[in-house]
Amino acid sequence: MPDVTDSRVDVVVRTYNSEEKLENCLDAISRYIPVNRLIVVDRHSVDRTVEIAKAHGAELFFDDSGLASATATGISHCSTSLLLFVDSDVVIQREDFFERALELLGKKNTGAVVGMSVGHRFLYGLPLGLTLFSLETVLDIRFPDKLQGRETYFIQRELRRKGLEVRYVLDSMMHFGTYRKDSNWPEWQGAQVRRATGGSTIELLRSFAVVLLMHMNSKKPKNVLYTPIFCTKLIRGYMSPERWEHMERKGAVNRL
Repeated sequence: MPDVTDSRVDVVVRTYNSEEKLENCLDAISRYIPVNRLIVVDRHSVDRTVEIAKAHGAELFFDDSGLASATATGISHCSTSLLLFVDSDVVIQREDFFERALELLGKKNTGAVVGMSVGHRFLYGLPLGLTLFSLETVLDIRFPDKLQGRETYFIQRELRRKGLEVRYVLDSMMHFGTYRKDSNWPEWQGAQVRRATGGSTIELLRSFAVVLLMHMNSKKPKNVLYTPIFCTKLIRGYMSPERWEHMERKGAVNRL
């Protein structure tokens, strides 16, 4: 069972041209989370991202290799026994999230606690939008340097290896990502699934399940009806990763 006695936590935020939502993100972190160190890993943004991070007292590190490498960089600079990932376009809404997540992380065989979006009732996967870990759980994971997405696969694989579960705290945050408006976002996700998993059919099927649950959480019939098309496009990216894997991500982070 992880040590959850610490009252403070290191927070990792991965950014790239995130000025639009970063201010609200960091304000909410300072309001609701007992931060020990605020660690921002940036991909050399050209907007006000770095300025905003510095104004909030963040420790800045830079990484251009890929999202997986940025994740590893954030983990490597943590010093508390707990680690909280927060996406740069996430705003925490639940003031008792950390208290509740800490309680769940202390339960037997728990490897991670995910804060779900407000109103979402279908639980899925291991997004890093708002997720608490014991540092020892993820410290030794080796992430491929150049991987641009689906870095969570390596964390999930480690949790399965250790027989650890993911638990969830409802109504914890709002996610304001805009990247999914790109018509080829499903292809990009498919390419990342292929690269991260080495072509695992099981992981592809798990991705289909996540897509369906995400669309059901939206409570919009058109999104649910769009699921077969989305999955078809995801397969297209999976089958031709060299074509789709290098799309410009514009600061968005992986949600599968």
